[in-house]
Amino acid sequence: MNETFVCAQTTEVPREVAISATSYAMRCSVLLPPVGNKAPTPIELNVYGKSAERFSRTKSNAHIYIHGTRLRFDLDSRTYSLHGGNIATVDESFPIFNTVILSGRCVKDIAVDDSRAFKTTQSGLMICNQTLSVYTGRNQADLFNFYAINTPEDKLNNAELLVNFTKKGVGLTMKGKLVTDSWIDQETKEKKALTKIQLVSMTLAPRPSESTGSIQSQTTVASGTGVASLWGGKSAEDDSDAWTKTAGGGLPDLPGKYGQAPDLSDEPF
Repeated sequence: MNETFVCAQTTEVPREVAISATSYAMRCSVLLPPVGNKAPTPIELNVYGKSAERFSRTKSNAHIYIHGTRLRFDLDSRTYSLHGGNIATVDESFPIFNTVILSGRCVKDIAVDDSRAFKTTQSGLMICNQTLSVYTGRNQADLFNFYAINTPEDKLNNAELLVNFTKKGVGLTMKGKLVTDSWIDQETKEKKALTKIQLVSMTLAPRPSESTGSIQSQTTVASGTGVASLWGGKSAEDDSDAWTKTAGGGLPDLPGKYGQAPDLSDEPF
């Protein structure tokens, strides 16, 4: 699973880019609102299909909500990007969302004697870093570094849970948020920034069960009961991204300028 739900502000007018000989996408640099005392997060947004046609009319400095986009990470440039999803223009009264949901496998054991992987501070903070491999198809995967931090007073000690229960190869579903640290380099005096994923909650994959018994239904639904139509009979739109269709979510797009999203599983990262 790779789903992201965020609010953002466009920093430019969306521009058209070719993704194949016959298909195009709309690309735009956007800025995610800061989390707490962090800095805003700059990130590149790529939109496909019918969503791209609507997004092409978006102006610079517009407030948008991005629903169900896919997060990617380029190991070479160390940058994140967003791909696909549904885009809606909103105003400043709209709540700010910043949610990343990833499912994959941990790629390492936590070395408690390595300060880059785990450390505690004099104030009692516990910080742990882990890496998640998220499958993208065709024997390729994205690697996402994320961290957990907690104080002794926290009811949910995510950092401690990572240390005690995540090992190399362990399956993990995590919910986090994109945050950006900003600072001035003491030697070069240049302003630098680093974007990362902060863990909010996680669920470990269940251990294989030796039981082979069938699952029995526990609920009986009465038939013949009419249900009123919601939303005036309108139906949800298919955002026409390639990953939804790979999972069987709808028919392919008809030929058009903004075709379905490219198969990113062949990207070199």
